[in-house]
Amino acid sequence: MAKVNFYLLKQNSYQARQALACRLSDQQARAGQQVFIVVSSPEAARELDQLLWSFTPDSFVPHALAMDAEAAKAQVVIGHNMAVPGSTTCVLNLGETPIADHSGLNAIAEFILNDEQAKAESRVRWNHYKQLGFELQLHQL
Repeated sequence: MAKVNFYLLKQNSYQARQALACRLSDQQARAGQQVFIVVSSPEAARELDQLLWSFTPDSFVPHALAMDAEAAKAQVVIGHNMAVPGSTTCVLNLGETPIADHSGLNAIAEFILNDEQAKAESRVRWNHYKQLGFELQLHQL
């Protein structure tokens, strides 16, 4: 069963959350994981797509948008409003709901902005995953 890592950010910014997702996608891809990044909209997918090309000066994360022809061969895929692809081993969830399909996954990452509403929403997600029997871990950044 997958391990679910909750990342509580010091900042309350969308940009900090995206930057962490970029770093984690890079780390997971280098570790040989097939990464799927869930986002909430087509605009968020395009924004993250651009950020993955340039989030650090010397970093490059090969990736594709889920609807692109290259997505089947990419190690990191960005998608929204769709099921997690079957080859995925790690999901980075920037979406609005917990991951429903977890078969075959090694890890799920949930990102928590540092505000009370985000923390309350993350508690609901934590309980959801806990009831399903996942190993949970909180990382305070």
